Amino acid sequence: MHADARQWRSSGPWLVVALIVVLVAGGFLWMAYGTGMQWAGSQQKAQLSPPPADPAIEQIKQTLASLQQAVQGIQSDQQKLADQINGVQRNVSTQRGDQKLLSDQLGSLSARVDALASARAESPAPQPAPSPQERTKRGRR
Repeated sequence: MHADARQWRSSGPWLVVALIVVLVAGGFLWMAYGTGMQWAGSQQKAQLSPPPADPAIEQIKQTLASLQQAVQGIQSDQQKLADQINGVQRNVSTQRGDQKLLSDQLGSLSARVDALASARAESPAPQPAPSPQERTKRGRR
């Protein structure tokens, strides 16, 4: 036994150190596993439940929504104005066409009046037409 006791004394501290290292390593692993599970559980909870609403964020969202509505209203008004402008442009174009047609017709009528006036000036003065009584007198002779 004496030899066993010597062997125990020389290898005993090493066994104790090895046992302590295994226990410490196991404790670290156990704590890391437990913390990992808690962290994973908190991640799942974070994914499932939304974070608490911040009043400033809600106010920003409301402001953005009202701005979007205002922009849509402005775009709608712009479209209406563009349609009105197109209608006015069509009316102006139609009126210009009518004015040109009237101007052409007036020019043509003016040319006819001038032609008639010059033709009348060139022709000899017309003799008065004999009355029906004068015709009968002339015819009896």
